[in-house]
Amino acid sequence: MQLSHFYHQIFDVENDYVELGSAIKTTSGGTPSRKRDDFYKEAQNCWVKSKELTGSYIVDTEEKINDMAIEKSAAKLLPAHSVLIAMYGATVGEYAITVKPMACNQAICALLPNETYPYTYLYQMTKESKSQLMNMAVGSAQQNISQVLIKQLSIHANVDKIREFDFIAKPMHEKIEALCKECVILGNLRDTLLPRLMSSKIDVSDIEI
Repeated sequence: MQLSHFYHQIFDVENDYVELGSAIKTTSGGTPSRKRDDFYKEAQNCWVKSKELTGSYIVDTEEKINDMAIEKSAAKLLPAHSVLIAMYGATVGEYAITVKPMACNQAICALLPNETYPYTYLYQMTKESKSQLMNMAVGSAQQNISQVLIKQLSIHANVDKIREFDFIAKPMHEKIEALCKECVILGNLRDTLLPRLMSSKIDVSDIEI
């Protein structure tokens, strides 16, 4: 059964809300100067761009930045299981969740989970609010939303119901996260082995199929 069903089953009868900004912390990121090559050398920290928000777990990123970039720019490391929301352009309202500490650019708002509002709830709330977020976008040249608008979203105040949802959702999220990580590992293995197979650097003539 889909988590969306459980979410509506639990919360559709709830009428007690608080503003998101009063319940959790939000933040954004930044883009380390492209003129500073030293920010991108020997980089190990994943750096998320809004085009990488696809409604799933983010295991790896197209670009990475190093510790110097985080220290000397607006980019900052976000905790694992931060829920990310795209704020600008064609990706407004798109969302994702991180599997480990990562940084992001300024086009992304990060929702930081806490003991009362776990990532499972924040992720599902964001998913259910996607259309609302898109409708909140303003601007003639480029549609966008802001952290201020995101903080004004109404989220549920019933802590017991949130815990009930988390109890159901967390095992499912853990399985999804594990599968996403496995897919990335297998994809990297494929990308490593395939060129070697195509160039005959790996001999498979003795393998029986």
